Amino acid sequence: MGAAAAVAAGVPTIAAPGAHASEQSARGRDGVPDGTTFMAWKGVTGDERVWWNRWDNGSWSVPQPVPGALSSAGVALAGPPGGPLYLTWRGSGEEQMWVARFDGSSWTWPERVPDANGSVGPALAPYAGVFQAWKGVTGDQRIWWNRWNGGWSGNQVVPGANSSFGPALAFDRYGTGVPHMVWKGSEGDERIWWNRYLGGGSGSNNWTTPEPVPLSGATTRAGVALASPPEGGLYMAWKSTDAEENILYSRLSGNTWLSPRGVPGARSSVGPALAVNSGYLYMTWKGVTGDEQVWWSRLVGNTWSVPQHVSGARSSFRPALATIGS
Repeated sequence: MGAAAAVAAGVPTIAAPGAHASEQSARGRDGVPDGTTFMAWKGVTGDERVWWNRWDNGSWSVPQPVPGALSSAGVALAGPPGGPLYLTWRGSGEEQMWVARFDGSSWTWPERVPDANGSVGPALAPYAGVFQAWKGVTGDQRIWWNRWNGGWSGNQVVPGANSSFGPALAFDRYGTGVPHMVWKGSEGDERIWWNRYLGGGSGSNNWTTPEPVPLSGATTRAGVALASPPEGGLYMAWKSTDAEENILYSRLSGNTWLSPRGVPGARSSVGPALAVNSGYLYMTWKGVTGDEQVWWSRLVGNTWSVPQHVSGARSSFRPALATIGS
């Protein structure tokens, strides 16, 4: 359903962002400076509020709830250059997707994403507006996608892509220049799959054929994360299938995925989130089974910093990360 159809049907939509201007782009069109990194997450077991904070002057700000946002699963973040910050999530006690945006000082009230329904939270990436992908409703393991560019496009199925958990998206702006998607396979398939979107700004349903990531250890029972560093290519991180719940990561260099490595001290029951800030790769994650603290680390060169708690951040699911303009 497009924006006009949504209005006709009585479905609320959010206003299209205004045109870019050089001065506005430098500060963030809606008051959110480019390069600002945000995190969002569902609360602990029994708390379905969606919380958020930001990386601010070398530390995480105090967590705050997003007004009106409730989720029983995952959330997603994306920020096009100049802002605003977009947040989408699967609802509470339902499989409807919702959206809100942050203008640097306040959040819009949650609105439904027309006809978008899934049993797990979505993925977002900035591309020709904002690109969204998600696993279908309970019993539907297909991956769907749509796009916000002044209004939501119609929902389409990604050909050949099936998952029991849900995908991750990232725009390789300095490499191939197109969005990439990775995901855990369908029920009983622990392989990690990937493909690329080739439809450009037209919104055509043109994707490369899904392929398994050809690495020993590229298997998971949970979520996968993607992020694009300034020099191009992609970083991918995921929860391993071992009993220790370790987090592994790999890098896409050209068309080759490099051998997986462990992130020292990083363990999760659900999976991580990734984003790039000031050229560094940041990762956040919910702890192991029984640990609802949210942790973070940063990759400097080839070395991860010692994992630390994000003060006040606790979740029963995995968090989302995004940097405005990345």
